[in-house]
Amino acid sequence: MPHADNNGVKIHYEVEGQGAPLMLVHGFGGSLDTWQQLGYVQELTGEHRLILIDVRGCGDSDKPHDASAYTFQNLVADLVAVLDHLKIDKADYVGYSMGGRIGFRIPIYAPERFNSLTIGGAAYPIAGTEDAADDLLTGIHLTLEKAVKEAPQNPMEFFVATMEKRMGTTIPPPRKATFLADDAWALLASARAFRGAVSAKADEFLPGIELPVLLLVGEADPRFPTVRECAARIRGAKFVSFPGLDHVQAAARIDLILPVIRKFLGEAGIR
Repeated sequence: MPHADNNGVKIHYEVEGQGAPLMLVHGFGGSLDTWQQLGYVQELTGEHRLILIDVRGCGDSDKPHDASAYTFQNLVADLVAVLDHLKIDKADYVGYSMGGRIGFRIPIYAPERFNSLTIGGAAYPIAGTEDAADDLLTGIHLTLEKAVKEAPQNPMEFFVATMEKRMGTTIPPPRKATFLADDAWALLASARAFRGAVSAKADEFLPGIELPVLLLVGEADPRFPTVRECAARIRGAKFVSFPGLDHVQAAARIDLILPVIRKFLGEAGIR
């Protein structure tokens, strides 16, 4: 099981396929298996050398319980540690939800290590502080706080049951199994870090991004307006939205998403 080391924190990764390196980074509480479950790996291995990452706190990566371990600088450094371990100078990047949040910080901490950014279901905070009030993240954070307090023996079972009740739907079995295997205290630490992060204002940061950027979002995703606003501030950014799809549904529609990503990666100037 390959791991890269970032200052003592081990980051699990897997590599699939052949071709130009493409890093895939999952959403909150997920794992690199997410990309397999949704079909991305099967579709892309013939075209790319896929670098699948377990974000720290998730999957088989280390799981610190201190919120200070989950700064965006650390999370981007984890990606670089994996590239270094594989002796890869540059890769293209695809991140969804939390993976998209991390992707927005690549131009700050490691722009020289990536050729392009594809960010789905995630927005950069326009005023720099909106992450503290993000509806999706807030709901997850508060539910985790309640889970570790009221059900310390089985907090992730409590978390899953509460989230299913809130959403009014059952989490698909593979996704549910990933959640149930998670470390609630590590997820709580990362949620606290994300909500407490203070970022540079969008007008001070987004216009200066020089990497090619593709932003993807479902139009029923609560982040849709902010993602669209981010796209307007990034010079040359491509923006694609999907009518009727929410945050979870959009990620699963690879029949819609993959043609857009392929076109973006194939455009002149990206490789």
